[in-house]
Amino acid sequence: MGTDRHLESDIPHKVVSTSTPRKVAGMYWGYKVRYAPNISSVFKDCPYKGGYDHIIGTSEHGISVRSSELTLPPFTNLLIAFGGLAGLEECIEEDNNLKGKNARDIFDLYLNTCPQQGSRTIRTEEAIFISLQYFQEPINKVLGKS
Repeated sequence: MGTDRHLESDIPHKVVSTSTPRKVAGMYWGYKVRYAPNISSVFKDCPYKGGYDHIIGTSEHGISVRSSELTLPPFTNLLIAFGGLAGLEECIEEDNNLKGKNARDIFDLYLNTCPQQGSRTIRTEEAIFISLQYFQEPINKVLGKS
């Protein structure tokens, strides 16, 4: 963090879109959360023109790959999906638009980002931070920051 935060009042500040730091300076500015009534609408109602380049599902039933060994393709808009207490599997089962599909059909990658978790389940809010750390190195490789 440091102590020099440039908080002088004479420096002009302005509110910008959350995408501006990434587009202008290549800086990560946090993740976005949005409501979706079902899992298929997450994909169908994508806020980005052209949709998502790469879609990753996270689950204890996903494959385990070490973060350092994970290679992601180049992307502009990456989606990482987390299920609720019953996981993405139940989200898919309950979605009428996805009847007969399984998670491996829906996602480009279906990963267990928290192997050997030591408990029956991890709360989604915990899984988000664990997974963001897990994906940091593979994403940085794609962005040329490794």
